[in-house]
Amino acid sequence: MVRLFSKYLSTYGYESIPDFLLSVAPSFKYGLQVPAISLSAVAAFVTQWLGLSPFLAVAMLVAIATEMRTGIRASRRQGIPFESFRFSRCIIKLGIWLAIIYIVHAFYKECLLQEEFIYHTIGTFFFSVVKFFVMTWFCVEHLTSILENLAVIDGKPKDELINKVADLWGEMTEHFKRKRHDTDQ
Repeated sequence: MVRLFSKYLSTYGYESIPDFLLSVAPSFKYGLQVPAISLSAVAAFVTQWLGLSPFLAVAMLVAIATEMRTGIRASRRQGIPFESFRFSRCIIKLGIWLAIIYIVHAFYKECLLQEEFIYHTIGTFFFSVVKFFVMTWFCVEHLTSILENLAVIDGKPKDELINKVADLWGEMTEHFKRKRHDTDQ
């Protein structure tokens, strides 16, 4: 059986079963299995504890990292040195957002335990929607901050890109209002 499996793997260019396994989990090839497994375990715990969906958790992580990176670059552009005080403000904001997400998730889990239809079904639906809303709002707020930083990096006023987004939003809503008005007539 092992020989048959090895022969099958060889048709895909794998010389042996260990060669195939190292392709499936390349962190073992580089001796990074402990960090890889640790990160996975922490991510699984945080996902269950806060109720973060993996996609939004990654989006939130990317938003935080991008905001920090663009914030540092914007500060350099303005001649402001990196300060732990400014970094701690970022951590406080993150803590507040995570606390809000945790509270909403706690209400969601509490509704799951209820036996009455209105609490169980409607409550879990409501709080799952609220949780998704808050997580998306988190990403939008960080995107706003990133746009501010990018404007400063480009040497423009801080609100330059935000105003463009606001103008685009206004154009879109006007377009839909006109469409609705045309359909009503």
